[in-house]
Amino acid sequence: MHNKTTATGGSIARLFYLLSGIVLVALGLIAGSFGSGWSGLVFELFENIPMMETIGTYTPYFPFVAFFPIGVVVLGTLLIVKSRQ
Repeated sequence: MHNKTTATGGSIARLFYLLSGIVLVALGLIAGSFGSGWSGLVFELFENIPMMETIGTYTPYFPFVAFFPIGVVVLGTLLIVKSRQ
């Protein structure tokens, strides 16, 4: 037997994943396009944290600020794919 409540809850969850994914992909693309506006603020935020300085001495290009938009797009794509399953 098919439970109507489960089917409705499943479609609401799928819609949520789809819309969240679309929003995240759009935000990632916008952030990637205008990186010069926000990347300086992020570097200043990470600059005074001692743990970040320690990690930065051993890791090149840390804190990977340039790759944050790519991560957001990947997360959005993951949610879109999850909505189709």
